[in-house]
Amino acid sequence: MSMIAGRYLVRCAVRKFPVAASCSSAEHVLMMGCAEVAVTPADLSLTPHQQRRFFGSKRSKLGHHMERLDEEAHRFEREEAVEKRKKKKAGKKKNRQAAKGTDVEVPEVEFTDDLADDDEDDGPSLPDPKDLELIMNRIVDGVKESYKSIRGAEPTPDIFDRIMVEAYGDTVPLPTVAQAVIVSPTLAQVTCYDPSVTKSVRDAIRDTLELNPQLEDEMSGTIKVPLPRVSMETRQKTAKQLAKQAERARNRIRDIRRKAMNKVKQAKDGKLEGVSEDEAFRTGKEIDSATEKVTKKLNDQLQAKQDEILAV
Repeated sequence: MSMIAGRYLVRCAVRKFPVAASCSSAEHVLMMGCAEVAVTPADLSLTPHQQRRFFGSKRSKLGHHMERLDEEAHRFEREEAVEKRKKKKAGKKKNRQAAKGTDVEVPEVEFTDDLADDDEDDGPSLPDPKDLELIMNRIVDGVKESYKSIRGAEPTPDIFDRIMVEAYGDTVPLPTVAQAVIVSPTLAQVTCYDPSVTKSVRDAIRDTLELNPQLEDEMSGTIKVPLPRVSMETRQKTAKQLAKQAERARNRIRDIRRKAMNKVKQAKDGKLEGVSEDEAFRTGKEIDSATEKVTKKLNDQLQAKQDEILAV
């Protein structure tokens, strides 16, 4: 079925004449017995009785054509209605989230495989406890660095430190091109050293923190950043995420210790030439001491950050 100049061409199986007739009514069409006929949209409103009268067992074909025509006529209206409902539902969800408070995303800390390779020595010697402590501290320091972008009950300028800005043909940390100051619990001000990068800084803040920074004065390089309040429910959720992150770091530290202690055990069993049992025992104790020291450091910084987040 197709539409030409406001009239529909209906192909039916009454008679197989390869002609098209312009008829004044659907009844006239059927009486003409055309294979392809032109009818107005109003002519398609046939009652079931008319279909049975004029089409007999063939009436289903026109019925299918009419259903398809009606479906096409209303398809766009239905799609538009569905889209409006989706937008309305999304708006309600966004408003509910705004009422609860802004979600805080805990950055992922990658514990790369090179750390695992550093703690094992293929040579016939014991691992150095001081070197192992340095490797473990790199893990703890990485976790601490990730805390900077997580705000507590009160915002701090640290939340801007991990933002990367496209400037001068390169990607640089925000603190290298601008200074952030907390004006109030709900407002921060970022001042760019070079006004030419103001828009890039604004876009980086918007994309990274999902906030709505405003250019107060582009010539002076000043950006105002409204800071939404974070609800207690969201802060509690963030504190739990930090605990999980710290547990992953502990597991990584334990893994480093385990691999080092495997070498110590080999020495105790006399499998490392030139290493006495006493030396192996002493090294094992130093490794345990370093592990406990680093783990305590990790636990202390986690507790301090959780207290900051949950402060009333």
